[in-house]
Amino acid sequence: MKVLIIQENGRHDKNRDFRECFALRSAFQRLDWQAEIWGLGHSNFHETMDFNAYDVIFNLENYDKIGWVPSLAHVKAYKILWAIDAHVRGMAPYRELFLRGRYDTMLQSTRDFILEEEDTRIRKNSVWFPNCFNDALIYPQDIEKKYDIGFCGNTLNREPYLAFIEEHFELKRDIFVHGADMVSAINSYKVHFNRNVANDVNYRNFETLGCKTLLLTNANPQYIDLGFADGENCLIYGNLSELRDKIQYALDHPRQREQIADNGYQLSKRHTYGERVKSLVSLLAGVAR
Repeated sequence: MKVLIIQENGRHDKNRDFRECFALRSAFQRLDWQAEIWGLGHSNFHETMDFNAYDVIFNLENYDKIGWVPSLAHVKAYKILWAIDAHVRGMAPYRELFLRGRYDTMLQSTRDFILEEEDTRIRKNSVWFPNCFNDALIYPQDIEKKYDIGFCGNTLNREPYLAFIEEHFELKRDIFVHGADMVSAINSYKVHFNRNVANDVNYRNFETLGCKTLLLTNANPQYIDLGFADGENCLIYGNLSELRDKIQYALDHPRQREQIADNGYQLSKRHTYGERVKSLVSLLAGVAR
């Protein structure tokens, strides 16, 4: 199978290697599929592309403000649109692009958008494709976990929770820390606080597990089917009182904290790009030309 992955190259040097397109390409190549990347900012962007030369084309999350993403409406390849940030942008732009480009399948990172979708074609051709992490770049490091609780990300809807934590504990803030620095930051925490933006299960869930750091995150029904279990491989809070109590428990019980983090690391092996692509190969085996 010959696969083309369309995604803009990263604009931040520190985070560029962590783009979805590179992880997806590597995962396909490990399964002996021929996979290439094309898009704004890549070295081949100005080359003439024969999109019909590919069996499968992925259009990944692209914030296209200048119109560089081509229309694939008349391309014969099996076409897949990957909707990652619908929990932020809403479904409207993905719905329009899917129908206009005559895509065959939509991969949806958030399951709710499939269940709630009113357009029959989109609902029937959508697949839940949860976020995951690149275990070639994100892994446990041999560094001291010197911070009791940390947060690596952007404040967005999290500031009230971060302020609450700081009322009761010492919090290490790593705001807008990217790439390898992000991996080192998460590795330096005993507990990593997370809060999903909306009804999503964000990347930090899987990245934290992959660093063998204890994940503390807010409740979400999707966790059950992903294998997340409160007190077993992560800690899950529902309100501020629970948030405080779970942090205190983790800090007061180091052996249990380390065991939960280790269990989380074992769970993370189910949520790598390699595992996700195996499920895609099964899907594509019966439908791609």
